[in-house]
Amino acid sequence: MKDERFENFLINKMAIIYKYLIKIGASCEDAEDIVQETMCKAIEYVDSLNVDNIYPWLFKVSLYRYYNLYNKKKKEEVGIDDKILSSLYSDGMIEEHVLNEELKSNVHKVLGLLKESYRTLLIFKYFIGLSYKEIGDILNLDENKVKTYLYRARNKFKELWEVSNYGR
Repeated sequence: MKDERFENFLINKMAIIYKYLIKIGASCEDAEDIVQETMCKAIEYVDSLNVDNIYPWLFKVSLYRYYNLYNKKKKEEVGIDDKILSSLYSDGMIEEHVLNEELKSNVHKVLGLLKESYRTLLIFKYFIGLSYKEIGDILNLDENKVKTYLYRARNKFKELWEVSNYGR
């Protein structure tokens, strides 16, 4: 029974990591591969892992794999053909889609200007919807520190947003 609870714990935590990978730009397929590779690493090192710190360890391994993959793919990047894009949307939807994409792009640009710890906190809280406790568990921080760091991250985001003239 204890092994079954541990497996459920791992599956739940890997689902959160999967969502995080998607939010930072991984494709669904890449996120699935990264999660699977991370689980294989966890099984490989199960005897040497500290159970209390397994979640932060899983998160770090997943991010490391994502960044390696991202750097490799960045060199192979291919652009989207405008004809394909326009065929996907009817005339009435193109303007709305472009505005939404512009807003998303601006948010991602400002997030990219933040230091990684702030960006990670904001993604966890506002894109994935994790609680302060869940964020603290992932990052190995107590809830009060998470609240403090999130406050700072929100203020820095707001400052950068206004400086970038996206807030107009």
